[in-house]
Amino acid sequence: MPRFFPDAQTQADAMRAAWAAAGGSTEALTLDAFDVLERRDDLEVLRVPEFVPSDSQLGCSVAGGYRHSPPTLIVTESMSRRRQQFTVLHELGHHLQRTTVSLGKAVLRQQDRSGFEDAACDVFAANILLPDDMVDEASIPFGGPSAQTAVDLFGTSNASRAAISVRMAGRLRGAGAVAVVNDVGIVTFAAARGSIYAPARLSDQSENPLIRAALEDPDPNRVWSRDDARIWYSSGHSTNELYGQAAWAGDRLFVVMVEESAPWRSYSPPRENTALRRTSRWATCDICGKNFEVHRHCLTCSKPKCPADHCGCTAPTLFEKMCDSCTFVKHTSQFSDGSAVCKECE
Repeated sequence: MPRFFPDAQTQADAMRAAWAAAGGSTEALTLDAFDVLERRDDLEVLRVPEFVPSDSQLGCSVAGGYRHSPPTLIVTESMSRRRQQFTVLHELGHHLQRTTVSLGKAVLRQQDRSGFEDAACDVFAANILLPDDMVDEASIPFGGPSAQTAVDLFGTSNASRAAISVRMAGRLRGAGAVAVVNDVGIVTFAAARGSIYAPARLSDQSENPLIRAALEDPDPNRVWSRDDARIWYSSGHSTNELYGQAAWAGDRLFVVMVEESAPWRSYSPPRENTALRRTSRWATCDICGKNFEVHRHCLTCSKPKCPADHCGCTAPTLFEKMCDSCTFVKHTSQFSDGSAVCKECE
């Protein structure tokens, strides 16, 4: 859920009401969503080994999909049991929004319809798995959502780290983000609130001082707190310095970062004008589509030159043709000499 949608919680509440109106029990979903959904006559649940079928993929923030006819919730089995519970509830959210008129109208009113629908699905799933009283009980000792709150919720519920991240982000007092990071600093899920964008899934955040400190000393019982955390984006820009906490939950790191009003500090005002910009060592060629490490730049346009000598000066429209197989228009370097079919389709 890369963007924050203020109306997502309202939509999620309406989704719960729609589920109840259809004879569903949210309490039963909390205990075991698969058991409940697989018993229904108006829905199918399909578990697939790895990849979601192409006719069902919605570009979701989860590894699942929704097929409208017949109504089918698709979940990949390669995920943990916790993550599968979050995913099937997320896909149930798509079903409710696609089949309930009032919910569909709410989606249509949004400028970013797909983003809003996906965000509402995340909030709906997280709310089911982590009821308010459970989140309140875990947050009170720390004055609000903290890294230890996330770890405690992971230990006392069957909710996935993704669900916990969404619930925690929704409880932040101001702009901030909650991320799940693996043992080399790669983001596996993130949710945000306010003006801060969540770090992209699969982005490398190991240069974040908070994350780097935790990676260097993976003590399962320690909580790291720093005032110089920051999120890096693909543009090469970062956020301003953020107040952050990090703690391990199994083999993943929970990272909570806020612009101000950190629950674990008595005073935490925002730090303006502390954002950084860096020049990425890697770039993607707009001509041949290859990702390459930057070693040289064009003296004319100053853009990175890829190994095939493409840069910003290269006019792609003069070197394009359509593949007879996939019908995509590609650069001629992606075709073998004299071939009408691109190398990917050969």
